[in-house]
Amino acid sequence: MNARPKIAIVTGGLPFGGSTSFVLQLACGFRALNVPCAVFCLTHNNAFAAEFAAAGIPVHVSDEDRVIFEDRLTGLYKMIVEFNPTAVIANIGTDAYEMLRYMSSGVARVGVVHDLAMEPAGLIPAYEDVLDGVAVVNNSLVEEVLRPAPKVNCRYLAHGIPVSTVPPRDANPAGPLKIIYFGRLYPTKGTRLFPEIIDELQRRKMPFRFTIHGEGPEESYLRRELANHLASGVAVLSSNVPRAELYPLIRQHDVFIMASDHEGGPLTLLEAMSLGLVPVCNDIPCLVQEVVNSKNGFRVSRKAEAFAEVIALLNQDRPLLERLSGEAQKTIGDTYTIEAMAKRYLDFITSLGSPQSSIVWPSFHLKPIRCASPTFQFLQRFGILRPVRRMLKSLKPTRSR
Repeated sequence: MNARPKIAIVTGGLPFGGSTSFVLQLACGFRALNVPCAVFCLTHNNAFAAEFAAAGIPVHVSDEDRVIFEDRLTGLYKMIVEFNPTAVIANIGTDAYEMLRYMSSGVARVGVVHDLAMEPAGLIPAYEDVLDGVAVVNNSLVEEVLRPAPKVNCRYLAHGIPVSTVPPRDANPAGPLKIIYFGRLYPTKGTRLFPEIIDELQRRKMPFRFTIHGEGPEESYLRRELANHLASGVAVLSSNVPRAELYPLIRQHDVFIMASDHEGGPLTLLEAMSLGLVPVCNDIPCLVQEVVNSKNGFRVSRKAEAFAEVIALLNQDRPLLERLSGEAQKTIGDTYTIEAMAKRYLDFITSLGSPQSSIVWPSFHLKPIRCASPTFQFLQRFGILRPVRRMLKSLKPTRSR
């Protein structure tokens, strides 16, 4: 008799951002399908701790300030053995992939690749022998993964988001068009294009309000460049709000902007469209090319004029705005829910082999980190400097809670 699926998600960190939203929503999707799931994190920060707790998803974190990596790996391994999963999903970075090396051969081992800019192409070849499968979050990444690791079992698995209890945006037949970007404020997110888009829209003499919602290193630049627009109210720069308040904020807008250099599977796109916002996104290889089409939004070149042109069109043609809005919401509800995403992952895991009814867990013996330097691998192999590193960690002040 095969075991019931039981999923452990191991991650290098749970910072504010799309990768943590992915973990939360995938775990919630498994729970909605009555599949037990727990999260194991190699660092202490959990930006969505309240959301995980509200969803009933157990999250085990580690104290990287006072505990060396080897001891954190050992501690989490013991917790995973106690949880006794049938499959382990490694999310983000070498730390999470290291854990796969210690898993029982009876456990399905899956790596997730979000973005090759964050996860170098060498990551998969380095861990190919402990990967039963690799999931990528947009179709264009399949080729990128297979190029250096042609034998790996790689599959594109589309994202999903929870069906919101927040109603979609209200129709806007005549008022100023309300535009929003929400997410991290990093140069790669195209934030430096926003002032240019605003200037282009003003040249067209159309009424609008452009909200930029998030935080990051580009915030000071935006405040400086948009000082006059912020003072007049044409632009709004808002800081993060609790996740429970995010959807009510988003639904107050008409258009969602995405101008990134590159993306994996931007959850913000799905979240905005689920509330009826019309997406206006630059046409880059990512989830945008699958989700956004002529019936529900716009894919444009990464130029301020291109963004402004289609936004001005929506301002002039409000029936078009409402048609696209309805189709955007329908697109997400039909295909991109957390239940649909979780089922895609379960189907992939099942294709790797039926879960075993009895899993034998090996004894834990530390191995040198694969992607570390040869010198550090030598020191790890023989435990050299490990006591010194433990002592130095113990001298650090306790983090305020």
